[in-house]
Amino acid sequence: MASSDLLYSIFWMPFNLSVLYINGSFLVGGQLGQALCKLVPFFGSVPFVVSILNLILIAVDRFGAVVFPLRSPLIRSKLCPFFILATWIVAVAVNSPYLFTIELDESPEETWCVMKWKKVFGESSSFASFVLASYSLFTYIPVLLLVILYSIIVIKLKTQAHPGVSRKNVLLTEYVKI
Repeated sequence: MASSDLLYSIFWMPFNLSVLYINGSFLVGGQLGQALCKLVPFFGSVPFVVSILNLILIAVDRFGAVVFPLRSPLIRSKLCPFFILATWIVAVAVNSPYLFTIELDESPEETWCVMKWKKVFGESSSFASFVLASYSLFTYIPVLLLVILYSIIVIKLKTQAHPGVSRKNVLLTEYVKI
């Protein structure tokens, strides 16, 4: 997760600052500009998906440890490298359209990084649909899943009897507080 955060900082933040202060004009032309034009949005989006997927894996691991403490872990340590690699593969696959649809548009006055979605995917597909699907799959649904998992963890911890204290004493204590 740290490497994905570092990638985000290196690629996406300078690009956003240049968009703010140079009115969206791309600073580099030629082959290097073409490569950066494709890679900057790509490497700006990949870390976001990697971080979300890692947060889900952490929540699932904690859920298993708290709700089912005597069972073997849901995510075994031998499988961790597989899950880490899988999060990166999913993130790269989901964000790969950026590599195909963004091109450098050079004119004598300015250089622009332009998305040509319909040129690559045809008229039946739209970038808005891609963004909506991406946000649904990698923002809204994961946040809902995290809320559900952590709510179950909190409920489990709140209702769990403490060692050495009988459940009857806990209920009596709560009744006296009211």
